Amino acid sequence: MVNIDALLSEWAYRCKKGYPDLDSPSDLKVLKNILEEQDITLPQLQEQEEEEKKGPDKKELIDLINKSELNPKVINKLFKVIKGSGIRPQFKDYLTKQGYTEDSFKNADADIDRILNVLTNTESEELLNYIKSPKKLSDLPIRGNLAKEAGLSQTLSQDLIQIVGVDKTGSNIGKVELFLALIFSDVSNRGGGGDLDWEGIGNLEVKGTGGRMGQQSGRGNYINGVNMLADKFLPVGEEREEFEEDPSNQYINTCIQNAYNAAVKNNIDSKEAISSIQNVLDQVFFEKGLAKKYFNNPNDFKDLAKMRNSIFKLNIESYAEKTNVDAFLFATSATGEYAIVDIDKVGEAVDEGIIKVAIDPNKGYFWHNPNPNIKLGKK
Repeated sequence: MVNIDALLSEWAYRCKKGYPDLDSPSDLKVLKNILEEQDITLPQLQEQEEEEKKGPDKKELIDLINKSELNPKVINKLFKVIKGSGIRPQFKDYLTKQGYTEDSFKNADADIDRILNVLTNTESEELLNYIKSPKKLSDLPIRGNLAKEAGLSQTLSQDLIQIVGVDKTGSNIGKVELFLALIFSDVSNRGGGGDLDWEGIGNLEVKGTGGRMGQQSGRGNYINGVNMLADKFLPVGEEREEFEEDPSNQYINTCIQNAYNAAVKNNIDSKEAISSIQNVLDQVFFEKGLAKKYFNNPNDFKDLAKMRNSIFKLNIESYAEKTNVDAFLFATSATGEYAIVDIDKVGEAVDEGIIKVAIDPNKGYFWHNPNPNIKLGKK
C-alpha cells in the first residue's frame, strides 16, 4: 500500500518552493523521480485513490432519501443531479467530438468538470435529445434568436449561453461561443486564431455586446494621426498650430477631411495627399493596406457620416484579415439575439444598420480609441 502522505511530504521537500506546483515541469519531474525510486506505478495510485473515494452505495442513498423529509423543490434538484450524473459520460464524449477536451482549457479537467456540471444540472434530457440530431448554423437566417432558431427552451439556451472559460493560451472563451459549438453540428472548437471552426465557411469569431475589433483605448500603440497629417500638409506656423489644437480633429473622419482640404489649399497634389492619408489609416488599422478601398478619391472626403461608416468597415475588415476571420457572429447573450456577418458582406451589414457603433455618425472614431464597441442594430 502506497503511503500518500509520506509521498506528498517527500515531493514537497524536494521542490524548490517547498511545495509542489502542478503547472511546473520541474516539480512534475521530481514526482516522476520519486515514483521511480519507490517503484510506484501510476495505476497503483489510481487504484488506491479509487478505493479511498468509495462512499455510500446506491441502496444507502435510496434508504437515506426514503427516510428524509424533502420538499418538491429539493426532490426536483436531486432528480436533476442524479439523472444528469448518469448521462455525464455522454456529454463529455460530445464535448470531445466538438473539439473541447481538458487540453482546450487553462484549468484543464477542472474547466471540463465545471462545464459538465452546467450541462447535467440544466434541462439535460432536452439537451441529450437535441444533440442526437443537432441543427446546422448554416441553416439559420443571418438574423434571429439563437434559442428560437435551434428550437430550444429558454431555460436550456440561457444556461448554455452563459458558459464562459479561459482557453489554454489564456484567452477568454466568451458567452455564446461554447453554446454554438454545442448546439450546431457544423461548428466546433478551432483551437487557434479566431474562435470557432464553421464547416464550409472557415474561422468564425463571436462578438458579444460591446465587442471590439481590436484593443480598447489605452492599450497598444497610439497613432497620433493629427500630428502625422499636420507634418505632411501644413508648414510650421499658426495654421499648423490651429490644426493640431482643433478639438474636432480628435475624430478621425473630421481630421482626415480637414487634412485633405488643407493639402488642396496648400497646393499639394491630390493623389499624394490621399496616399498619405491612406498610409496613416493603415497604420491605425493593423497595416493591412485596406484604406485605399474606402478613401481613394476626393469625393471620399466630403460626407462625415459616410466617412465614419467607411472607417467602421475598414476597422472590421482589417481586423478580420489580421486575425484570419472569415465570418463574425454578433450576439446579445441576455436575449440570444444574433446577426451573422460574412467578411465579404461587412459593407452591407454596416449600411443596413445590422451592426453599429454607439457614436455620433458625424463625429465617429477617435484617434486614441480606434476600435470602439460594436452592438447589434434594430431589426
